[in-house]
Amino acid sequence: MLCDDCYGRIQWLSEPLCPQCGRIVADSHSICYVCRKRPLPLSKIRAATQFVDPIPQIIHNMKYNGYHALAEPLADLMIKAWPQWQFDPELVIPVPLHPDRQKKRGYNQSALLTKHMCRQLSLPYDLEAISRTRHTSPQVGLNAIDRLANVRGAFRADAAKVAGKNILLIDDVCTTGATMAATAEALLMVGAKTVSGYSTARAM
Repeated sequence: MLCDDCYGRIQWLSEPLCPQCGRIVADSHSICYVCRKRPLPLSKIRAATQFVDPIPQIIHNMKYNGYHALAEPLADLMIKAWPQWQFDPELVIPVPLHPDRQKKRGYNQSALLTKHMCRQLSLPYDLEAISRTRHTSPQVGLNAIDRLANVRGAFRADAAKVAGKNILLIDDVCTTGATMAATAEALLMVGAKTVSGYSTARAM
């Protein structure tokens, strides 16, 4: 579903990156300023592409214009980049939407990405291991501090499904890492061993 022109303009994410959050840095051994100031509870965050043209419009169409079929080619980008990052998850989980937002949209784009990616890579996944219990405002337009406050305490994890496991979170876009951080905190609180994050795109 991606034309050759769009595919040719994709900017893949590559080293050097911050070892923790995946931001572009001068060398891959340097923890970025943001992580030194506010370390995230995740072991590592990585992404397939940079959040630059044409990726933002493709993701926007998937999320807000009903083009849910775009989840498969976007997940294919994650699959193509996967050998570069190679986590070893025992369970893959999508970042959840609040039920009201999912009902309005008709689907959770992160769940669609998770299903396609995990089926192709034969990774174990669970779409219901964590839920969003508090309706939050969209993160778009908020600064890093406000993003953290907006989603803190908004998730509840199922201990029976995640305790003692190395978890991989899937989302469409990672900007500040606030949503993944809040999701990871809920997973770690009920006994997850480690939590890492993987997204289609990383905004810098």
